[in-house]
This record gives sequence, structure tokens and C-alpha cells, in this order.
Amino acid sequence: MTAKGCFTQIAPYGGVDAYMNAMNGSAGWSDAGVFIPYDIYKQYGDVAILEDNYAAMARYAEYKIGTLGKWYFPSLPTGISRRYRKQISNYGQSYGEWAEPADVKDFAVSEFIFPHPEETTAYIVLLMDRMEGIANLLGNTDDAARYADVAAKVREGYQHLMTVPKFSLDTDRQAKLVRPLHLKLLNKQQTEYAKKRLVKALDHYGWRLGTGFLSTPFILDVLTEMDIEYAYRLLENEELPGWLCMPKQGATTIWENWEGPNTTKPASLNHYSKGAVCRWVFDTMCGIHVEGENHFVVAPRPGGHFTRAKARYQSVFGTVESGWVRGGGRCAFTVTVPANCTATVRLPDGSEHTQECGTKVYTV
Repeated sequence: MTAKGCFTQIAPYGGVDAYMNAMNGSAGWSDAGVFIPYDIYKQYGDVAILEDNYAAMARYAEYKIGTLGKWYFPSLPTGISRRYRKQISNYGQSYGEWAEPADVKDFAVSEFIFPHPEETTAYIVLLMDRMEGIANLLGNTDDAARYADVAAKVREGYQHLMTVPKFSLDTDRQAKLVRPLHLKLLNKQQTEYAKKRLVKALDHYGWRLGTGFLSTPFILDVLTEMDIEYAYRLLENEELPGWLCMPKQGATTIWENWEGPNTTKPASLNHYSKGAVCRWVFDTMCGIHVEGENHFVVAPRPGGHFTRAKARYQSVFGTVESGWVRGGGRCAFTVTVPANCTATVRLPDGSEHTQECGTKVYTV
């Protein structure tokens, strides 16, 4: 963390050239100082990680609040009315969405120089939402109220930013539609428009993936909420750019750039962001969720052209498995619950079952 309370973009802070120090605080990167402890708490239920890190997280939240309405030399006018400028962030260098397919948004050096008001403002809302929840968990009700108030104001600012032509929701850039939908940033009218526009954007791109680092982990969730068959249609597409084009080209890892080795741009061939699809496979396709101490919710959702799927999660409570096989108009679900645990099994036909430890098959 810097003296100003800003989390660094990379931790531990190594292998970074001095000119990249200005990227500290980048939306979606430095925010990991809050998001990772929160996600670990959600997964394991141990509040200690939040207690241990709360002071640093609160300092970072105040740093990001301080960027609202702030101007510095590389900032470009957003076009938003003066009334709402203090409710968005147009400050600081950042990566932005980063690594969208080249034919969607090709890289330019200016991506590192200028602020990214849409991404940064969106992530401040998410940061405030997380901090509100953390503060409430720790009994810091005054802090929670402050974070909730900031989130409401910044969400309003974001909605007005979307009315500016250069940030319009009328776009084929999937990231610009997925992000506000997933983070619940839009008003009701904007939300309905963005959903329809996302389907149109996918149609225009042949139902291939056009997202980058920040929104790729969100897109299947957004499509699942709209219609799970949309999510499966995107997942199954074997054309580049997309998940399945990688193994078809011999990949045994997930690439940083969609184009992988078929590009002149330097990039890692073993990277996290686009591999976030595995989380959806576990918690939606196979439906495994940790739900408190020694309890799971298993709610698999078959779809697309898949005839079978199976996932195994080695939790702190033991190994839980969920798999399904379908054919002939029927689907068999196999669930294994570890010793000393229980699971609530929710099936697509609406039925719900309580399962003790062991393996059981459900057919619907």
C-alpha cells in the first residue's frame, strides 16, 4: 500500500518498472486488496481475514472516494453535466477493460495514459458495496452507512455517464454492456435496453467472446440471468475468440489474449482472467456452492448441447461432487456429500432435497 492509502496494482510488488507506478489504484487490479479478502470470507466463512485487513481496506476506500470529481492533466472531458461530475471518477492511469479482442478494441498506448471513467466509476460502486457489507459484518455501522451513501451517489453518476454519447449503451463492445448489467449499475429503463443491446452485440459478433479482463468473469452470469441457453451458446462456440478455440489449437492453459500465439502482441499464455469460466462451470453448470459451515447447496443447471458434466470441489469440509448425464428426455444427477456435512439439492424441475453424507442419484 502506498503512503496515500492506495493498493498497488501488483502484489508482491516486483518486476514493475518505475513508470508503471502511476498504474497503482487501477480499477479492478488494485481493488483486489478488498475483493480477495471478501471472496475468501464468502468461501470459508472466516471473518478473521476481514478483521485483519479492515484498516487497510478502509484506507483504500477513502483513497478511491477522494478521486471522485478530481481532475488531473491527462483527464479528458467526459461530456457529463457539471452537476454529476463529482459522482464519477475521471482520475488516474489504469488498464481499463484490457485485452479485448483486437477487432473489438485494439490496444493503443493511450490506454495506459488516460483515465477510464466508465470502468473506474463502475468499480468504485462495487468497492463501496463490498465495503458496506464488510463494515456491517464487523459492526462498523457508521462506516457502512457512509459506503452505502457513496455507492448510491456514484451509481447515479454512472447512470448519467451512460447518457453521454461517447459512453452510450448503444455499442457492440460487450464489456460496456456486461459490466453495468452484472454490477446492477443502471436504472430500470437502461437495464432493459442493455440486455437487448447485448444480445444484438453478440449476434453481430457471431456469438463469439468480445470481452476483456474485467468483464469476462461476468458475462456468463449475465447471460444466465437473461436465459441460460444464451450462456451455453456462448460457451459452446468453438471459433476464435472464445474458450473452446484454445484447446482446439492445442492449448493446455488459458491465454491472456484471445488470439494467444497468433498475435504479435506480447502476452502470457497462462493467465487467470479468461479462465474465470471455470467458476461458472462449478457453481452454475454443476451447481456447487459452499453455504455455511459443513453445508452445501448443489443446484446444477444443464443446457446447450452438453450431454454430461461433472465437477469435484475439495473444500475445507471435504470433497463434494456434482455431475449429470442426460439423454432420452431424462437427466440423472449424481451428488456426493462429504462426511459430517449436508447438502440442499435443488434440481431444474423445481424439486428440493436434503442429502446427508454419501452419494445419491436423482432422476428428473
